[in-house]
Amino acid sequence: MPKFQYFSVAVRDLEAGIKRYEAMFGLKQTGEIFEQRWGFRGVMMGTDEGHMLELVSPGESESALKRFMDMRSGEVYPDGEGLYLVGMEVEDIGEAVQRAQDAGATVTLEEESPNSAWVHPLSNGNVFVELNQMSDDEEGDD
Repeated sequence: MPKFQYFSVAVRDLEAGIKRYEAMFGLKQTGEIFEQRWGFRGVMMGTDEGHMLELVSPGESESALKRFMDMRSGEVYPDGEGLYLVGMEVEDIGEAVQRAQDAGATVTLEEESPNSAWVHPLSNGNVFVELNQMSDDEEGDD
């Protein structure tokens, strides 16, 4: 059965987002700011007990994240900010992908990430989902 790993929240300004989540919720940076190969910057936020969410901001002008934020920007989502992605841990990535596809999802697989898959938001009620199978060496890191 899948379990939630983390949530990604899109923000236009990563540093301002970090300050906001620290001030409003008492979260702290639990990881370093990193550059994603998909054209955005991110940082994990959480407590001493671990990660709770990932803040992500567009790092490149043509990233999928920027296009997504621009598309939904409006009165309901000022600057397009808000929930971007739900990360779920699964026991078997192949089985999880097959289940999602059988239910009508459009799923993206990448050779660089054999233990991960992404369910496109347009096939899932506008919620982007990342499926991750933990490798044996990651399971003991909790």
